[in-house]
Amino acid sequence: MATQVASKASYVDAYRSMREGALYLIIAFLLVSVGTIAVLPSLFPALSIRPLGLEAPLVSFVVLAILVIIGGIVGLVGLWGKFVPGVRRLAELSPEFETSSTLIRVGLLWGIIVMMIGAVLLLVIVGIFVMIAAAILMILGYVGLIMLMFKLHDVEKSGLYLAAGILFIIGIFVPIASFIAWILLYAALGESIRKAGAAPTTPTAPAPVSPS
Repeated sequence: MATQVASKASYVDAYRSMREGALYLIIAFLLVSVGTIAVLPSLFPALSIRPLGLEAPLVSFVVLAILVIIGGIVGLVGLWGKFVPGVRRLAELSPEFETSSTLIRVGLLWGIIVMMIGAVLLLVIVGIFVMIAAAILMILGYVGLIMLMFKLHDVEKSGLYLAAGILFIIGIFVPIASFIAWILLYAALGESIRKAGAAPTTPTAPAPVSPS
């Protein structure tokens, strides 16, 4: 019984760490999205503005770089400090998650780091190639994330994981789908925490036998 309780507590810790990481990544996605939208006016001269006498494209790209860097930092905190350790803990409990854990750590974690470097270099031509490299790493991480979703669906039998996995696939081409997937994952992990944290049932003691 003690082993069962310890196992349940370990899964709760893993899921809780992953859930907190998912929340950080949702916030990071919002910051990067706002930065991307800030660039759009520079693509349409009629909508361009020139605050402080500066060219709108320059201002937009500076805003983009700043928000991408901030979003990257938030994402790194969520990945490095929460999500990746949670998935690694899950892989320690169930080796079937090992491949997903490795791909997520290499792809998503280093993808965000390279993306931040690319954001700093965005005003020079090399920044474009760095961002492409970041995109390739992110896709690799997404493959691991998708595998994780389908395996969690098999283990937890929750449709939210399946829906999140499908949306992560779509998210490779349509980024907003990934944002929705992270929200679904956040909700699904909440369900898993409640399930794993349920008190184990205690066997009923047999009734004492009356002496004949």
